[in-house]
Amino acid sequence: MRFCKTFRFFICVASISLSVGCLAQELGRYPIHNFNHREYKGNLQNWAIVQDFRGLIYVANNDGVLEYDGSDWRHISINEATTRCLDIDTEGRIWVGGQDEFGYLAADSTGSMKYYSLIGKLPPYCLPLGFVRQVFATKDGVFFSSNQYLVRVKEDDIKVWKPKTFFHRAYFASGIFFVNQPEYGLTYLRNDSLKLAPQTSEISKNMIYLLLPYNNHKFLIGTQSKGFYTYNINALRADTTVQNDSIICKFRTSDDTFFKEGLVYNGISLSNSTFVVNTARKGVVLMDKKGEIFRRINQSSGLQDEAVWGLFLDNQENLWMALNNGISYTSINSQLTNWNDDWGLRGTLLSIARYKDILYLSTNIGIFRLINNEFQEVKGVTKFSYCLLNVKSSNNRTHLIAGTAEGIYQVEGNTATKIENEKYTAYKLYQSKIFPNIVYAGLINGVGVLMYKNDKWIFLGKIEDTKNPVYSLIEDQNGFLWYTERYKGIHMCNVVNPYQLVSEHLKFYNQLPFSPKYDVISISLIDGSLKVSTEKGLCRFDYTKDCFVPDPSLGMEFTEGSTGIKILNQDAKGNLWFEVYRKDPDRWIERAIKHSDNTYRREPSQFRAISDMVFNSVFSEDGDINWIASSEGLYRFDGNTRVDKQSIIKTQIRKVIANQSKLIFNGALSSPNNSSIFRSTNFSQTNNTVEKFQSNENSIIFYFSSPFFGQTQSMKYSYILEGYDKRWSEWSTDQKKEYTNLPFGNFKFIVKARNIFDSESPIASYSFSIKRPWYKTAFSYSLFLIILISIIWLYVTVKTKLLKRANIRLQALVVERTKEILEYHNEIVEKNEELMQQKEEMQVQRDELHEQNRQTTASLEYAKTIQQAILPDLSILKDRIEHFIIYKPKDVVSGDFYWISRIPSKTKHSEKIIIAVVDCTGHGVPGAFMSMIGSRILSEIVNEHKIHSPAEILTELNYSVNQALRQDVSDSFDGMDACLCLIEPKLSNQYIITFAGANRMLYYYQKGTHKIQTLKGNRKTIGGIMPDVDQEFVNNRIYLSPGDIIFLNTDGIVDQNDEGRKKYKASGFHASILAHIDKPMNEMGMEIIKMFEEFKGNTFQRDDITVLGLRLLEERD
Repeated sequence: MRFCKTFRFFICVASISLSVGCLAQELGRYPIHNFNHREYKGNLQNWAIVQDFRGLIYVANNDGVLEYDGSDWRHISINEATTRCLDIDTEGRIWVGGQDEFGYLAADSTGSMKYYSLIGKLPPYCLPLGFVRQVFATKDGVFFSSNQYLVRVKEDDIKVWKPKTFFHRAYFASGIFFVNQPEYGLTYLRNDSLKLAPQTSEISKNMIYLLLPYNNHKFLIGTQSKGFYTYNINALRADTTVQNDSIICKFRTSDDTFFKEGLVYNGISLSNSTFVVNTARKGVVLMDKKGEIFRRINQSSGLQDEAVWGLFLDNQENLWMALNNGISYTSINSQLTNWNDDWGLRGTLLSIARYKDILYLSTNIGIFRLINNEFQEVKGVTKFSYCLLNVKSSNNRTHLIAGTAEGIYQVEGNTATKIENEKYTAYKLYQSKIFPNIVYAGLINGVGVLMYKNDKWIFLGKIEDTKNPVYSLIEDQNGFLWYTERYKGIHMCNVVNPYQLVSEHLKFYNQLPFSPKYDVISISLIDGSLKVSTEKGLCRFDYTKDCFVPDPSLGMEFTEGSTGIKILNQDAKGNLWFEVYRKDPDRWIERAIKHSDNTYRREPSQFRAISDMVFNSVFSEDGDINWIASSEGLYRFDGNTRVDKQSIIKTQIRKVIANQSKLIFNGALSSPNNSSIFRSTNFSQTNNTVEKFQSNENSIIFYFSSPFFGQTQSMKYSYILEGYDKRWSEWSTDQKKEYTNLPFGNFKFIVKARNIFDSESPIASYSFSIKRPWYKTAFSYSLFLIILISIIWLYVTVKTKLLKRANIRLQALVVERTKEILEYHNEIVEKNEELMQQKEEMQVQRDELHEQNRQTTASLEYAKTIQQAILPDLSILKDRIEHFIIYKPKDVVSGDFYWISRIPSKTKHSEKIIIAVVDCTGHGVPGAFMSMIGSRILSEIVNEHKIHSPAEILTELNYSVNQALRQDVSDSFDGMDACLCLIEPKLSNQYIITFAGANRMLYYYQKGTHKIQTLKGNRKTIGGIMPDVDQEFVNNRIYLSPGDIIFLNTDGIVDQNDEGRKKYKASGFHASILAHIDKPMNEMGMEIIKMFEEFKGNTFQRDDITVLGLRLLEERD
């Protein structure tokens, strides 16, 4: 029998442990805030915490009392003693105990909280008092407990008790004051006498650290070495008999070892039958009445130190913890908890699914599962895992499928196995509603199909005619498959036979409202409506219009093309979860509540506690538990937890300063009290406490704060100064407002706060007045008026006299200036006559110059006619050569000339042609004379002396020019550059081109090559006395065919510059030729000169320009 009982006991304990583990394994981290000693500027150790009626927090610190208003910390000294305990009474007075000290806090004349000691009220035999470790403010008085004495302060009376052994700890529960005396027992106060609680002598030896109400009949007692017990309250009643074995009972918890190793130090009870126990080694736990631990607060959950000496629950249900090293608080009623890499989670979260009661997550580095509140990596997948899908096949079996960068996997336990024959990156998975054993996959190259057959998933292949990346796909209520094709648009198709990969493509849509990018759109089916969310808004498919139209169901802002939306999920209640974004990092998550009329009410403030980040998916479960996958971790939202987001503590005006330095008000008001011992503190002004400032104290600074903990950094404030401001200020995070040069009068500064849920606090106000300055009294105004009238009279009198004197001086000055003007007039008349005479002389000279210019121009025109007459007629070439000529002198006459001679032969087909283009030194008239000399000499050499070799012709030309210009006996630099070639036809429609050049080159184009080639001449000039690089002229020979072109030109065209001083160069010349190479030669010439003129623009022509183009033709009979 004993064995059976023991066995049942262990089974019970195991069951409790298992259930607690299941409950706690998916809680995550609650929001927690830690303060280190550098922030609050105090000692490391803290012992107790209370909150006053304003919402401000007070902390017992080794250096004194710390006051915190949500923004700033203040220090209150208690006569330089270590502070150990705090409590607050029903009047809002804070009582303090410490090393040989006890007293209370109250406001002084400036409104600063100050410590007032009562140690002087004790009888001399109680000194030193010792370390006061506990203080309890009760209706029966305020109790202070040290090891040596128990002191009660009640009105003007102070009473002291001494222990039997020593006072270890005191407790106040269910209206009863207890104090433990080790080796004697747990005692309680009745009729001002300490009574021994029955059956407590033995338990008192274990050092009782915790005593809390368990229910209406029991207390919960906690020790460090023996664990927990319950104590029957009826044992304390004289009129009630209780069996000894039922007075004290052992209380088992789900983790007794934790409490023994952690060392229970204290605790509090909450209104929901929850016990909060703090330990000296292992942080804090929350435990229900069954002893089941359902939450742990330790370093793993963000607590900075696990040695916790004191607890306090504030009016916003934040649990404050006084630590051995610092101060912390956390919410015990938060809807949001989270996990990050501290819990084994790595990478950016992309998708969430639950499979066989285990939560799975996909990230950019693999798949993880949540086991005992920590994440374990699933083996087999090490790269991008885009999506997870829990599939229920036709045989009612569930399967977890994952789409990854390496293909599609089936996940079972902590292992992922790749599905056979599937090798493509899968972005999205969707189970068909029409074919339950079919899963569609959005692949990198189309839509894939998976089939469940014979207890196995098989990849069948891709649906025909799908080839681009597919990021989103879904079936509508008609059974049609819709999918997005990246960068393209949206497809609708009818999958006729997924087993054979056969589909009927119905339509393609690429004209969405707002013209979004097609790489970031997604499709959702919401209550039968096909919705597309884009980076520019929300639209839905209108089946009657056969197109997508803007969808205002979640707000008009999503129909204007400026606000992006990404629908993440629709939960079981029909509520929509979606991400809103405008531009990075301005993006957030929202939930829209669905109403019975199928409309939605957005709650934009509900998740403002989550900072802006990228949200990838939301997974909703029954019971309103929702999981949010984001770029910065996993969030769990419990919709069953009710949080009061509307109530907000009154904003506090913390300080008022006049003229930058004078402290007027420091947060509280001193109030007179009839008690001979205690001072009182008010937190609201009365008529007697309205401050009156001097007239020069008109620059006022107000500091304010809201003790709405958990959101203090996000609180916004608005204020108005009645009597000065016209309207409330804009909402801002500033907690300071300065007014300068205020006028006299009565004012009231009013401020309010707003939290992230858009709830406003009650207003706080501070009234004051500024006295009228002496210079604004009625007497002062009268005196100022008299002085002003006197000043005006004196000014007018003096000004009148000054004006009379000025008029006399002005008249004399006018006479003098008139005389000077007459003299200037006479001088101007004489000058004018002289200028007229000079004008007549200049007109005569102008007429003479005009006549000379006319005669010169006429001479030049006649010279131009003569020069044109000596130029050859190019029509002699038309039988064999198609040509163009560009002849463009810089002046009227040119220093360039071209020359042609036909060499007769026995047959017409063997006639040779010699062609030259020559650039003479200079331009204008000198160049024209040189061109006539050169033309005449060439005719003598070729036609009279019968020299036909181009090199010999240039040699003779050089000699003849030297002789003609007598350069052997003169310093003449005149000469010529020449481009000369002999064209002779051969059989088989070929031409031999023999070329010689004097500082010039020959350009030629061979048909079909599409490039200009060059024959270089010799670096030797014709005539002149400058030394040459080459000593003699040499012939160069090429063979060309009909259709090939040769170009002879002077340097005038390539040396021309544009308006930016950039030269045309040979490259520009060649480009103009190639651009029109297939055109007739006359059109080519016109286009070349047109492109040249466009390049030249408004710049002057630098030199004479000559270009001769010759296209060789086939021989004609």
